[in-house]
Amino acid sequence: MSIYYVAADGCDNADGLTPETAWRTISKVNEAVSGGDEIRFRCGDTFYGSVNPPAGEDPEHPTMFCSYGSGNKPVISQYKTVKNDASAWEKHDENVYKLDLTDISKFDGNITELDPNVGFMKISGKIYYRKCFHYEEISSQWDFYCDDRYVYVYSDKNPAEYSDDIKFACNIRCMRFTNNIKVTGIVFRGTGGHGINGVTVGAYISDCEFHEIGGSRLGGLERNGKFNTTRYGNGVECWSNSSNVTVENCKFSEIYDVAITMQGGNVVKNWENMYFVNNIMWNCTQCFEIWSSGKLADTGFVNCHFEKNICIDSGFCWGYEARPNKGVSTHLLIYGLECPLCDITVKNNVFSHARIATLYKSGGINMIPKDYKIYDNIILCPEKQPIAAGGENIDEKSVKAFEKMISENNSVYRTNSYN
Repeated sequence: MSIYYVAADGCDNADGLTPETAWRTISKVNEAVSGGDEIRFRCGDTFYGSVNPPAGEDPEHPTMFCSYGSGNKPVISQYKTVKNDASAWEKHDENVYKLDLTDISKFDGNITELDPNVGFMKISGKIYYRKCFHYEEISSQWDFYCDDRYVYVYSDKNPAEYSDDIKFACNIRCMRFTNNIKVTGIVFRGTGGHGINGVTVGAYISDCEFHEIGGSRLGGLERNGKFNTTRYGNGVECWSNSSNVTVENCKFSEIYDVAITMQGGNVVKNWENMYFVNNIMWNCTQCFEIWSSGKLADTGFVNCHFEKNICIDSGFCWGYEARPNKGVSTHLLIYGLECPLCDITVKNNVFSHARIATLYKSGGINMIPKDYKIYDNIILCPEKQPIAAGGENIDEKSVKAFEKMISENNSVYRTNSYN
């Protein structure tokens, strides 16, 4: 097991074993690191590329990612930044310019993974999210459409004339989960996909940040036999059969879907011993989500905890504006639940001002599970806004009973309504 250093001015031909002989790229990390190694990224630097770590040897010897030096946390980003040159853009049609996202002479940033499935644009620090699924639909400034090579942007003049800082967040996750992994003190920013996702048995994520995430098309052109317009993107996603995960002291913002989620199908092994504590989440569409599918008895969620978190302004974000199903803009989201076990404790959190409700249940069984326990939280919500809300086929009596239970077991404070 070795300790390796990575710096923006490093050299991939060096040995990486000291700050003076640091590597430069995430590609080198992916190529050279073994299970149980420790990788240290230099503070103040930004690194581009998707991290694919090997599994740690065991819980006592995880593969570790952290920082060294002083200053701001190191950033792992997937942004593709268009070069400050009008010739990077090709005029395609009246008021439409296109950029070749397979031609690395046109952009900097992540030039390793070439996926043109754009989730959003960021221009001079502002996110633009109007992704169209048919070329003919782009009609307003900064609307965009993607095919398997180009992104087409509606603009009344060459985009380079508007800004020298145009970034694209594409369908490239920042890091893949694996078993026995530890990640501390790193910022994940600028992807159309997920921050960290996958199946993991044994993960510890602490003092990290997840910002500006999601919006890419999920899957191919068809989904469930229909033309696919589903967009996605989560901060931390623990897929089916994950267990022994802790996410603590992290920050999440500007995420298309949800900050933290446990979800997946074909469940064979429980989500067990999952702890999400002392995190701060703001301006995401949702903060904490669960859903499961699978037919095996005695499967689902066991000993899972969402505690001591601060959740602010869920739904007051670009993700809300971009998505068609705006009714799911809520702090707590329960989607379809097929697996019978739902041993989840939600306590000692602060939930402040969701756009639609504190909790939303949609799909699957029409009842909110009784073993999903919510108590000792502080809830701030506008006058007359429901605390709990349900989608189609959700039993209204169940929702009302759950809202009554939440009101009785938590401190609820009503505030003036706002948009």
